[in-house]
Amino acid sequence: MGAAGDKRLALIVRGVPYGRRAPRADLDLALAAAALDFELEIYFIGESLLQLAAERDGAAAHLPPGYRAWAALPGLCKTRMFGEREWVRRCERRGIELAVPVEGLDPDRMRSSWRTSRRALVV
Repeated sequence: MGAAGDKRLALIVRGVPYGRRAPRADLDLALAAAALDFELEIYFIGESLLQLAAERDGAAAHLPPGYRAWAALPGLCKTRMFGEREWVRRCERRGIELAVPVEGLDPDRMRSSWRTSRRALVV
């Protein structure tokens, strides 16, 4: 590929954890992009941020394991993760530890940030 920006992919994650199986597909897509050497910028919208909760497990609800695998992404490729600032604060107030560092952004700042990427997927 040409310029360095060609290898950047913005993933906009909207899937609510534990409510259905689709959030596991979000993670699988991110892992596939990492395997293809994309630099990832992952934006968690609203409560989708709870997919990063370090101590949550969907096994009791017969949901596939693996939400903790989000923490593997920074070791596979250049990765930055963002969440809506208010949701990051909610997690902090409730003692929900996130498995990876997340930068809190206001919604408008998130939108302007992902728009700078030549490739973006809403999952």
